[in-house]
Amino acid sequence: MAQLEFNADTGVVVPTVKEVRDDVASGFQEAFKVSDSDPLLNVDSASPMGQVVDLVTTEVAAKNREVAFLANQLNPKTATGVFLDALAALYGLTRKISEPTVVVCTCTGLKGTAIPYGAIVQDTQGNQLRHAVAGGVMIPDSGSVDTQFSCVEHGAIEIGAKTVTQIVTVIAGWDSVTNAAAGNTGRDEEPDGELLNRMKQSYAINANGTVENMQSNLSALEGVLDCVVLENYTNETQTQYGISIKGHSVAVCIVGGDDDDIARTIFERKSAGCGTVGDTQVAFIDTEHFNASYVYNIVRPTAVDFTVKVTFFSDDMDAVTQANVKAAIISDFLGELKNARVKLATTVYASRFYKCIQDVTDAPIKEIVIGISGGSQSSSVDVPANKSPTLSEKSITLAFGG
Repeated sequence: MAQLEFNADTGVVVPTVKEVRDDVASGFQEAFKVSDSDPLLNVDSASPMGQVVDLVTTEVAAKNREVAFLANQLNPKTATGVFLDALAALYGLTRKISEPTVVVCTCTGLKGTAIPYGAIVQDTQGNQLRHAVAGGVMIPDSGSVDTQFSCVEHGAIEIGAKTVTQIVTVIAGWDSVTNAAAGNTGRDEEPDGELLNRMKQSYAINANGTVENMQSNLSALEGVLDCVVLENYTNETQTQYGISIKGHSVAVCIVGGDDDDIARTIFERKSAGCGTVGDTQVAFIDTEHFNASYVYNIVRPTAVDFTVKVTFFSDDMDAVTQANVKAAIISDFLGELKNARVKLATTVYASRFYKCIQDVTDAPIKEIVIGISGGSQSSSVDVPANKSPTLSEKSITLAFGG
């Protein structure tokens, strides 16, 4: 009979709909058979009894799908929603509720002008952003400084390049503000792909002194959208994903998060004597040991546009479908689907976008190429550790007639 089976190697095995229908039809034929000489019951789909068989088959197949779905929820790689939440709880993790969009802005003004933590700026759409650097920053001799702002309102708020132009918190000596690149879009709730990625990293969360441990603890901080820790254990300076790392040092590259929280986490998790590299400094005071002060260098990546070009064989596509394709690509990029969010210091393959596109259109795809703004496009791209990739509809190109 066409029944659910459990295979020790592959798990639950679900029969095909054809197997189920053949089994149901055979059962009806046997039930209505009085003697061996009687003709078999007509169970073709066009016959009345065939329609009954189809109805029963539909119900059995639906039940099988539900059982298969529930079985898949026991596997972290295929679990979704509340089922993934339950598995994450076994690792001591909870899904992050929301995160704000993070933007690197250039503040221009008089040398020595201090821009405090919490200073407010605004973009052309009326979205307000708060200065997110604990302790504030000071405008240097050059007359301008790059610093990090985050949206006051959490969620998937897109901040385009060169749109943050208005100073709300007026400070004498601070003349203007702008953002060269788009912001790293926040989220309303941590998607399944990101939560699964943190689950994998959490294996090392209770360790100490390892790169994996530092990265997993930093990634768990509130407000952190992306984080990678690179290590150079040799005596010589190395370049990894665009970052020059001195010997026996680590590079903490992190988008979002509070400076004080980052400094505390590095203090608690970094091995003694291990150096840090980066162009931004965060400080921690150890109140339990004579108020000793520790200053760590970290990398605050600047945003860079991630570009995607999809070429279809068809000659045209309606506007609604084009919008759906772009929305699907952005959702996959942000980790809202099964793939993890496109992150720092990783190699991204264009093939990751095929499934999300084909989920919204049947149009055959000739080619997908990706790249980083200012560079060429190909089937894969290495994301630098000091460049945080952002994706908007403007950086997605759809071509036709391939």
